[in-house]
Amino acid sequence: MELKSEIQVDMSDGSTATPVSRGWGAEWWQPILRSFNRDRRRIARVFVSAITLGSGLLNLLSVMGGPSQSRLLAEIFPIEFIQLSRSLTLLTGFVLTVSSLNIYKCKKRAWNIVLALSALSTVFHLIRRSDYREAAFSLALVVLLLLTRNTFTVKSSVPDIASGFSRLALAGAIAIGYGVAGFWFLDRQHFGINFHIGDSIRTTIRLLLLSGDPRLVPRTEYARWFLDSLYLTTATAIVYSGFALFRPVIHRFREVPRERALARDIVLRYGRTSLDFFKVWPDKSYFFSSSHRCFIAYKVGANVALALGDPVGPEGEIEATIRGFLEMCHQNGWGAGFHAALRDLIPIYRRVGLHKLKIGDDALVELTSFSLEGKPRRELRRKVTQLEATGLRTAEFQPPMPNHILAQLKAVSDEWLKIPGRRERTFTLGQFDTRYLRHTPIFAALDKDGKVLAFINLISTRNQKEISGDLIRRRTQAPNGTMDYLLAKLFLRLKEKGYERFNLGMAPMAGFHEREEATAEERAIHSFFQQLNFLFSFRGLRYYKAKFHPIWEPRYLIYRHILELPRLALALRRVSEIKAAERDLNVGEQYE
Repeated sequence: MELKSEIQVDMSDGSTATPVSRGWGAEWWQPILRSFNRDRRRIARVFVSAITLGSGLLNLLSVMGGPSQSRLLAEIFPIEFIQLSRSLTLLTGFVLTVSSLNIYKCKKRAWNIVLALSALSTVFHLIRRSDYREAAFSLALVVLLLLTRNTFTVKSSVPDIASGFSRLALAGAIAIGYGVAGFWFLDRQHFGINFHIGDSIRTTIRLLLLSGDPRLVPRTEYARWFLDSLYLTTATAIVYSGFALFRPVIHRFREVPRERALARDIVLRYGRTSLDFFKVWPDKSYFFSSSHRCFIAYKVGANVALALGDPVGPEGEIEATIRGFLEMCHQNGWGAGFHAALRDLIPIYRRVGLHKLKIGDDALVELTSFSLEGKPRRELRRKVTQLEATGLRTAEFQPPMPNHILAQLKAVSDEWLKIPGRRERTFTLGQFDTRYLRHTPIFAALDKDGKVLAFINLISTRNQKEISGDLIRRRTQAPNGTMDYLLAKLFLRLKEKGYERFNLGMAPMAGFHEREEATAEERAIHSFFQQLNFLFSFRGLRYYKAKFHPIWEPRYLIYRHILELPRLALALRRVSEIKAAERDLNVGEQYE
């Protein structure tokens, strides 16, 4: 939750740590072997991808070589069949070229397509021109694909807009490249024009834009076919680009809402922590068990599927869901990890071959025993009394939030974001969005004139005895101690309402408690990060939260092997970043 970093406003510039850890074990050679196998597969996929691209370009170039074919084949096959073969060779070249990208990604479906097209391409080369060299090249690709078939295990991933635009650019480049090369290679006899490179580019662009060119009067059968082939390439590029762009749109507006609604129902029934609230946000993807009663919310970054917390669902399906998720990640060529997992599921993670690294402790304030009385709370009580004497007070606002309150909250948030090091983040927390805040309770500190100085929005779990906060922000000119005052008054108010605990969020890399189980690697990593306290302020954050005398509950990163930890750290950074496209779409989407 954002609470864990925003409380640092009254302290120092802290930041969330990222994991690293656990055991080398007796099988020290296994990571080396896995690394060797990965390198071998990487070389194979690069080589096959390059050959696929070359085969596609060779098909496209071969149809520019004029209408010649062997006399024997001309006698066997009618001219219509020869022309059809040329058109199919053109389409095959286009598909092979665009498929080379997915071959590089080790996609199983791309392997099937390229294998089939390479076999057909071999036949087309023999029929059209009796070109044994080009046929041999295509046949060699078939053999190469068969020899490396075990490398291509990745299933089709969830479609996204970014990949759609990249495919649009690739398709456009192929169509333009085909037209430019075709006109440049043409003999003068076909159109009566000697095309230079500039003429070729201009003519191709005009034809692709369907504006035509009055100079283009075909004088030969091949010239007429070439114009038709250029229109065919353009149409193919348009259809392919349309599919690439509309597929993620269809998925976003048809499949994602259905999956999110199912995930929300499961959370309402089986959710356990405040993190479950963020599992149904639009930035998450979902993996469901075969029964669709248990799910894992995750996001992909740095080619790693990072799950938020533990699976949610019936206890009896947790292990099978984890195994299915790991298999799905393997098939997609992704790394895998679970961020902020609870302690009670560690035995299950171990059974499936995963390891743990403690990344911090959640601070859970026991509201039933919280008060401002007694010596331990003397300093906090003094601060509350001083601020109330200046006219500071609190107010509670219930949804739907009125516009004039939202405007004040935005002003507070905008000031907070100007503090060096402060920024909007996602994945484990929310971001400021009026559509989101309109639907959550707000507890605010106001000055004597009713101006909002600081606020926190509240989120609850399925267990109505526990509550937490997401955004907690203050004005830069708010009196010192405003955050302490806000939280202390909030805890007293929640206690009156019957809540038992408040989750203050995580204190990262805060060390270990007495008798807490931890590996030597975990302790070494914690010791290392604590030496960097001048950068991350881990101790300061824990010290701040400790003033409320919470119970510390450990949270873990679950991972496959210690060598993957740097990659998981990068993935956590990537999935926590807010992209421009997400800034306006993600947060409030579920409330509209």
